[in-house]
Amino acid sequence: MFKRKFMYMCSLFALLTVCSAPVFAHELILKPSKFDAAKGEVLAIELQSTHIFIQKEEVEDISKIKAGIFQDGKLVESALNPNEPDLRIDFSVNIPDDASSVVVMANKSGDIWSVTPDGWQAGTRKSLEDRGVKVLRASMTDKFVKAIINASPSDKNFSTVVGQELEVVPVTNPADAKAGHYYQVKILFKGQPASMPVFATYDGFVTEYENTYAYYTESDENGIANIKITSPGLWIIRASKDNEPGVEGEYDYRSLRSILSIKVK
Repeated sequence: MFKRKFMYMCSLFALLTVCSAPVFAHELILKPSKFDAAKGEVLAIELQSTHIFIQKEEVEDISKIKAGIFQDGKLVESALNPNEPDLRIDFSVNIPDDASSVVVMANKSGDIWSVTPDGWQAGTRKSLEDRGVKVLRASMTDKFVKAIINASPSDKNFSTVVGQELEVVPVTNPADAKAGHYYQVKILFKGQPASMPVFATYDGFVTEYENTYAYYTESDENGIANIKITSPGLWIIRASKDNEPGVEGEYDYRSLRSILSIKVK
């Protein structure tokens, strides 16, 4: 009797843990072919989706993605080309003649996934329940990414706010980022400074394990987070916000992810 009760409590605990945990969605990452491009050049960009940083794992749905260069206060959209053999989305941007550092960005509207007794299933609460599926919890994840190109010591464009709902904004110029020093960013949620978890890592830090980062910190009440840079190379800085209110009948809660890509020389 005690053993059966114990096993029941363990199963219940595991179920509650799964239902309360955020969806481990693939992270969306911008990887430019290079971070220094001549004015007027057409720069190739990869949009990658992965759990291992930075290794391509899947091609996301381009119908939910808008990407391009942020110019004259708005996103100038690029054509997106799914590249299934290389597990990435390809696009390119024209580097403006009158710009020094520029911001390349992408936003992806959320996929909805639901926890069921048989595991995760794609679909809203209503669509699954209409098919007779028992939904324990439904969630949606929105993704926002940026990369800073042509960072130079004298330029201030690197700190441009593009208006993503969750945004990682450089405070330290990427041109000044150095191994052994701290790199500072500000986290904005709906345009306001926000305190939340911030993770960072660099390309090649881990190639064997998923969701593994080189550094963890939290932004303060002013949205400021300081990341210790430990290696040159491509760095990604990630902010996350979970358990935002859902939409009745569609999903119970919403998660947001935002990743900034910079090059440390």
